[in-house]
Amino acid sequence: ASDVYKRQVRHEGYYVKMAVAWALSLCFVKQRAKTMVLFQNNELDDFTYNKALQKCRESFRVSDADKALLQNMKRK
Repeated sequence: ASDVYKRQVRHEGYYVKMAVAWALSLCFVKQRAKTMVLFQNNELDDFTYNKALQKCRESFRVSDADKALLQNMKRK
């Protein structure tokens, strides 16, 4: 699918948003640099974005420095 199509896909379900957040936290652990780019240039809704950052910060596999960085990226 084209990049434009991917951005148009939306789902308001709570469990879908939680699954996306959890998946992004795993991506961060395995592919930190690529996931940081995604976090900086994304169109995620605020809930999913902030929950993904939270899930990353809760991981034991994320450094304290990255946890602090992610905390500062939270949307208000």
